[in-house]
Amino acid sequence: MKNVWQVVLAMLMVALVATTAPAADAKAKTAQGKVTSASGDSLTIAKGSESMTFTVDTATKVVGKGLTTKTNEKASMGQKMTLSDTVGSGDMVTVTYHEMDGKMHASMVKITQKALSAK
Repeated sequence: MKNVWQVVLAMLMVALVATTAPAADAKAKTAQGKVTSASGDSLTIAKGSESMTFTVDTATKVVGKGLTTKTNEKASMGQKMTLSDTVGSGDMVTVTYHEMDGKMHASMVKITQKALSAK
């Protein structure tokens, strides 16, 4: 009976490894640059002379200094934060992304430096 359980356990482990292997191919990548545009469903940054456009959705996490306070203020007014509320043109960001359906999908956008505003 002990050998049967060992065989069952070994088969389950093989099945688990086989189902998670394709996910390992979708490794997350990062890119740093200056935001050139941000809308409800996309973010474009300039990385040197290269322009990179990422798709964003409700699963995309945006982090940065002061965003929790801003999110809470919007929530108290019955509103939700949008990408354009948090990220603006000229901001420096680090984007963690992966390939999804032939596009670069941003899973996280970290604001590293806000653009200086003209006074």
